[in-house]
Amino acid sequence: MSYSKLTFHTVNFNQLFQADTLYQLDQEFLAYLNHRDSSLHSRLLAYREGSTTAVSELILAGAPWLEEFIADFFAIQESLANSRQQVRQYNSRFEFKKWLVLRRAKRRLHQPALAKNFTELNEWLAQALVDYRSLSNEPTNLPINQPELITEIAVAQLAQHYLSNPDNHSEAIEQLTNWCVAALTTSEGQVWVRDWVSFRLPQPINHAHLVPITPVPHDPLGRLEGSVSTRRQRQGFKLTDQRMSAVQVQNEIHYCIYCHDHNGDFCSKGFPEKKTEPERGLKTDLLGNILTGCPLTEKISEMHLLKRQGYLIAPLAVVMIDNPMCPATGHRICNDCMKACIYQKQEPVNIPQIETRVLTDVLELPWGVEIYDLLTRWNPLRQQQWLPRPYNGLKVLIAGQGPAGFTLAHHLLMEGFAVVGIDGLKIEPLPESLLERPIRDYTVIKEELDQRIMAGFGGVAEYGITARWDKNFLKLIYLSLLRRPYFQIYGNVRFGGTATVEDAWALGFDHLAIAVGAALPQALSIPGSLAPGMRQASDFLMALQLTGAAKANSLANLQVRLPAVVIGGGLTAIDTATEVQAYYLVQIERTLYRYEQLVQAWGEAQVREQFDVASLEILDEFLTHARQLRTERKQAQANGTEPNIQSWLRQWGGVTVVYRRQLQESPAYKRNHEEVIKALEEGIYYLEGVEPKAVRLDKYGQVQFLVGYRRLRDATGHWQTTAEEVILPARAILVATGAQPNIAYEFEHRGHFQRVGLQYQPYHDVASTLQALPLTTHCKSKEFGPFTSYEQDHHRVTFVGDTHPTFQGSVVKAIASSQRTYPAIVKLFANQINAVGSEAEYLTFRTQIQTAFQVKLEQIQRYAPKIVELTIKAPLAAQKFRPGQFFRCQNLETQAAIIDNTSLQMEALALRCVDVDREQGTLTLMVIENSASSCLGATLKLGEPLALMGPTGASTKIYSGGETVMMIGECASLAEIRTLGPAWRAAGNRVLYIACVSDAAEIYCQDQLEAAADVIVWITKTGEPVAVRRSQDYAATGDCFEQLHYYARGQLSPANPPAIPLPTVTQVLVSGDYQFVSLFMQAREGILREDLTHSPPVTIAVNGPMQCMLKGICAQCLQWQIDPTTQQRTKAVFACSWQNQPVEIVDLAHLAERSQQNRLQEQLSQLWLDYLFAYHKVERI
Repeated sequence: MSYSKLTFHTVNFNQLFQADTLYQLDQEFLAYLNHRDSSLHSRLLAYREGSTTAVSELILAGAPWLEEFIADFFAIQESLANSRQQVRQYNSRFEFKKWLVLRRAKRRLHQPALAKNFTELNEWLAQALVDYRSLSNEPTNLPINQPELITEIAVAQLAQHYLSNPDNHSEAIEQLTNWCVAALTTSEGQVWVRDWVSFRLPQPINHAHLVPITPVPHDPLGRLEGSVSTRRQRQGFKLTDQRMSAVQVQNEIHYCIYCHDHNGDFCSKGFPEKKTEPERGLKTDLLGNILTGCPLTEKISEMHLLKRQGYLIAPLAVVMIDNPMCPATGHRICNDCMKACIYQKQEPVNIPQIETRVLTDVLELPWGVEIYDLLTRWNPLRQQQWLPRPYNGLKVLIAGQGPAGFTLAHHLLMEGFAVVGIDGLKIEPLPESLLERPIRDYTVIKEELDQRIMAGFGGVAEYGITARWDKNFLKLIYLSLLRRPYFQIYGNVRFGGTATVEDAWALGFDHLAIAVGAALPQALSIPGSLAPGMRQASDFLMALQLTGAAKANSLANLQVRLPAVVIGGGLTAIDTATEVQAYYLVQIERTLYRYEQLVQAWGEAQVREQFDVASLEILDEFLTHARQLRTERKQAQANGTEPNIQSWLRQWGGVTVVYRRQLQESPAYKRNHEEVIKALEEGIYYLEGVEPKAVRLDKYGQVQFLVGYRRLRDATGHWQTTAEEVILPARAILVATGAQPNIAYEFEHRGHFQRVGLQYQPYHDVASTLQALPLTTHCKSKEFGPFTSYEQDHHRVTFVGDTHPTFQGSVVKAIASSQRTYPAIVKLFANQINAVGSEAEYLTFRTQIQTAFQVKLEQIQRYAPKIVELTIKAPLAAQKFRPGQFFRCQNLETQAAIIDNTSLQMEALALRCVDVDREQGTLTLMVIENSASSCLGATLKLGEPLALMGPTGASTKIYSGGETVMMIGECASLAEIRTLGPAWRAAGNRVLYIACVSDAAEIYCQDQLEAAADVIVWITKTGEPVAVRRSQDYAATGDCFEQLHYYARGQLSPANPPAIPLPTVTQVLVSGDYQFVSLFMQAREGILREDLTHSPPVTIAVNGPMQCMLKGICAQCLQWQIDPTTQQRTKAVFACSWQNQPVEIVDLAHLAERSQQNRLQEQLSQLWLDYLFAYHKVERI
């Protein structure tokens, strides 16, 4: 019978998220503990009051009682007992390893005379096992000397039997020791025990050779590769690392020496230069890493000891004392603990594997999800935040919901704050059923990674980390936060666009925290940079993991070819290399499937005539490779073997990482060499000592080669660039050369935050005054400065994660930044933290925030064959819009229909606003159906929630009066002029609008257009002219620029001379695609040269490809600018930040190139969508 009065099965589930219920649960645990160990109960209460005496002993004593209490609460005693028993069954292996392998056999390895024949010893061992089984009354009919008999567990149990009475079994112990020596030293023995953890011995560490590499045979480039024996045939985007088995994890736990008892747990606290002189700081290893240990100071040794003893919930509770967000750390995420492990000359304990196993063992219990979730809110082992405080009426806005943002949200919720998290990414909702009802089995929320909803929650952990890590863990954290009654989250809210610092105060927030991560990936300034086929790694990873290109059912247009080259030495470069290779297979197989379906439906000739020559060449390349892959799969299936994917990838050119120095000097090697090893297992090549010099293009302007200079070390050890050229075949080039803290807000809204170069200046509070701090060296520096310089009307702003220079560079450091920052926020409100907040007031606030940030479709209307308008309820976005800005719009994946195994999910569209009603809180956006995703706009339903981000981009200058502005543009200009024109005219300017459209049907909004311009020249390419309704307007059919010339000369209507003569134009804005802009520039220097006599400044809309539109995150919008005099490239700018640029500084040739980046995939997606519309019933406007 349960001791607790509350049980999980009798309490109302929603009550478990209320502070008073959790307080009652805590009181019952204290009573339970007092009943069983009154001394421990007293020590726990003293600990909560701040006692630091014997903390480890207290935790180790209390954690098992907490496990029993939780087992009773959830009524899982039997399941827990079974799981414990499974863990404890492994102990015999480690006793065998300790006493026979390590203490006896290992010491004889250097005595070759003692080595004996393994086969003879194996025969003896088999007979010994049979004899032992007969003593144990177990069946003995297994074949002698077979693997079924001589197993690790059997040998370990035999060893235990011998060791239980060593005097009687001395000869057998000696013979078993000889067998162990032979197993370690002979080739036959090593094969026999290669998978036995008892023979897994730690190897010495050589910091210069952490990654096994070998030259690629006969490679003229001099590339390196990993061992062929360790290759993995990766296919697709399922989880690539299944992690260690339970027994392997226990082996790591037994390897630990549990240093906490003498304050030597450097894995947690950091490795000191000298333990007795802490003022000397932390040691730096041979690779230059400061050995900080776990940035969270997680109680690692205590966790290990409890796990070794067979506990499941107890070690997780200990982890969650300091790391309640532990699903976001652990294996394949962080390794700071390993680098600071007491074992510095041999392999460290694999702590991240252990931590993740501690979590997953609990998740696999009945109600495991709920146990984790409960421990985030109530953990009686914590010295602070063992319970959430009641709501205190204070409210915090957190900009960014990556690891730093969601961790800060958790801690502030625990302190009684209401928290609203915003993020610029599209964030998908979770099903209400998961929020409102308990989850018995983890499998209910677990998804295959290649099929999961790409939720957007988690920032860089979502889009920047690859399939090496299980992103179901992100869902666990997302679920935990969404269930909190004082938490809200809204995606598609750009800090600096939709919401500003001043908005935070106006909306009723008491504090603002910035957690917007890193930004500004840098373009490579070499000839040919960013030509079709070359892109930033961040662009690729975001398209892959947020837009959905990694899924077989996606309409996303991400085009890569092989051979591929990744430039950079960091972990982003390594991740990009593995994912390019994996994506190539998904891409070509999806291409083949859709092509064959299209050919079957419409015939090959009709399908192929839709593609241009360059695209057909790439298409045939993809089809050839996909058919080779299909044949390989069929042959492997027939032979019962694994398909040799890597051999084909290498035949097609493979993927090469290029770094300008030696591998050992690269950030990836220094920080996490394990990831380099894993990448090499997937067949990635590595090329050292090459400085990129130029990109060579093929006859179509596509990348074909990367040219670099060989670099060598001189006599002093310094790298020098030689004149030797290295030419790498490269049909795709991805640049991963680093990023900076995201300080875009200060560039957009200057004067808010002091900067130190490209970082915010950190400040700390000294006697209620902000004082600047120098930048610190590592994440455990005593003073790091949680505040920005902002201080107005008693409001302050903190910053965390990659935005903070002390914590940039890793997920766990981002989490640690929030762990260390939340106390500073609490201290700010020391006089209010214990107040009792009004529930009614909070509900009013919550509704207000929901109204401000929520977005839904209110109206959809088709006005022309290719034009649809969307009227969207988005109050805050409507308030923020300024003429010239634009919006990112797409549907939610959870709302997208699935037709013929194709998700009708839109890529992000950059849409212009045609009208804004600030009073009603609505925006009207124009969709021009010129791509597959834009065509999906017509499938949206009234009331459907939308992912609308913005406004973004720069507003267009509204001249203060006296200017004559000419806007000339194609169909998209119909939107721009309707907001810009009225603003220009209201400011005292004249507006001449030259509308260059396909036909008169596109002019569906003539009333609004006439209201926007003083004079309109309607020019249609074909058909009848537009019906002119005002005396000052003109209409013509033909070439746009010829007709403009005729207008300038008064030839469109000789009896009606232009009301705004072209020579009087003082400003020109050109809106169209790159072809239209190029034609205008040709006309300006040609047919219009004598008409625009005053050479007015020309601004053009840089309408290149865009993805995130968050001003410097993904870098898909990068566009080169040039020096107007030399015509040489100067810098690459983010066009989503500065979309209207002076034409003289825009590299128009590059604008054309960028628009061809995904040409084949765009053509194929459009055909595929046409096919779906033709052969399936898809409701659309």
